[in-house]
Amino acid sequence: MKSRWYRWLFVVAAIVVLTFGLRACFFDDGLADIEPQEAIDAELTLQSVTLEQPDEDGTLLWRLKAESVNYIPDTQRADLIQLEGEFFQAGEVIYTVEANEGEVLQNGNTLFLRGDLVATGRENELTLEGEKLKWLPKRDLLVMGEFEDSDEFEDAPASELTPDETTNLSTNDELTPDALQLLESTPPLTSDKAPVTGFNPQIKAVARIVKVNNKENRVELTGGVSAESKESPWLLFQSDSLLWFTDREIIEANQPLKVEQFDSDQYELVTDRLVGNKGQVELAENKVTLSEAVQLDSLTQPLTVKSKQAVWEVEAERVVMAQPVDIEQPERQITAQANRAELDLAEQVIVLAGDVKAVGKENDSRLAADSVTWQTTTQQIQAEGNVSYQQADDPDISIAGPRATGNLETGIVVIEGGESGEVVTEIIPDGF
Repeated sequence: MKSRWYRWLFVVAAIVVLTFGLRACFFDDGLADIEPQEAIDAELTLQSVTLEQPDEDGTLLWRLKAESVNYIPDTQRADLIQLEGEFFQAGEVIYTVEANEGEVLQNGNTLFLRGDLVATGRENELTLEGEKLKWLPKRDLLVMGEFEDSDEFEDAPASELTPDETTNLSTNDELTPDALQLLESTPPLTSDKAPVTGFNPQIKAVARIVKVNNKENRVELTGGVSAESKESPWLLFQSDSLLWFTDREIIEANQPLKVEQFDSDQYELVTDRLVGNKGQVELAENKVTLSEAVQLDSLTQPLTVKSKQAVWEVEAERVVMAQPVDIEQPERQITAQANRAELDLAEQVIVLAGDVKAVGKENDSRLAADSVTWQTTTQQIQAEGNVSYQQADDPDISIAGPRATGNLETGIVVIEGGESGEVVTEIIPDGF
C-alpha cells in the first residue's frame, strides 16, 4: 500500500500539470512544447499546504502546515517555509512544533526543521527551544542542537540503577580530572546562547544536543549541560551528559556531576556544593546521591568533606556519608577523620562515628573517640567511647576516659569518668 505521502504527491503532480497547461495557452506559445512528464519532473511550489505522513497501517506520524512548499522529485524532498504542526505517537499528538523552515526526506521518514524552533510536549510538559531539529518518527526519536544532518543517533540505554543501588557504587578514592574541573568552575546558565534550551515545571536546562525518546520519557542532554530548578530549593546541576527521566522525575549522570545550592532564585550566591564522579538526583524528593569519590563544600562555614559516597537530603539540609570521611576546616586549622559522618547543614553540626580522630593545629591537640558530635562554628565537641586527648603545647598533657566535652579550637577538654568510669591523666613537666 502506498503511503499518504505518495498519494499527496500524485495529487500535487496532477495539479501542476494542469497549471502548466493553462499558463502555456495564455502567456507563452513556447511553453506549449513542454511535455507532461517534463512538467512533473520540474520543481513544484504550492502555497498554504498541509502535509501528513501515516505509517503502513495508516496511523498518522506527523502533520505540518506551511506557508509554502517546494517539492523536488529527483531527491523526493520537500522544502517548507514558515511551518507549524504536530508529531504523533500511536495516533495521539505528543509534540506541537513551530519553525521558520523545514525539509521532508526519505518519503516522510525524516524531518529537519530549522530556525526559531519551539517543540512543546503534550503530556510530559517539556518545551524545547533551539535552531535545529531532527525527527525520526518510526524510531520515536527527536534530536535538537548542534548536529550534522548526516549524523546517525543511537538511543541511549535506560539506566538500570535504582536510587539505593547508586549509593553502593564504589570504588575510586579520588575525583576524576573532569570532576575537578567541574569543581573549579561555575559557568552561568546561558540559555540565550545555548544551542538547546529545555524546560518543564520543575527544571530548566541547556545543552549542545538534546535527544528525546517519548515512549520511555527519557531526555538525554550532552555537551556543557547545565540545569537549574524552577522552585525552591534552588539547585544547579552541571555535567557533560545527563539522563533526565521526566515521568520518574530523576536525573542521572554516569560521569562527573556537580550539584550546587543557591540562596535564592537569582542563582548568585552558592551555599553548598557537592561533586562526585557519578550520581543521581531525585527531583520530587530533592535528594542527591553521588558516588565513586565525592567532595562536599559547605561554603558558609567554610568546611570541606571528602568520601567515597554521599546522600544529600536537600530540604532537610542533611548529608549522610556512610564511607570513611576526611574533613577540613582550613580557617580554623582543624581536621578530622571517621568511618562515617552525618552533617546537619542548618545547625552546622557533624556527628562522626567509628575510629574518630580530630587534630587542632593551634594547640597541637589530638582527640580520639568512638563517636563525636561536633559544632563546627563554636568548635564545641561531645565525645563518647574510648576517649583520649593529647596536647603537645604547654602544658604537655594526655587524658583518657569514657566521655569528654570541650573545644577543639581552644584545647580545653574535660574528661568525664561517670560512676564506674576511670579517668587517666598524664602531665609531662617541662624538661622531661
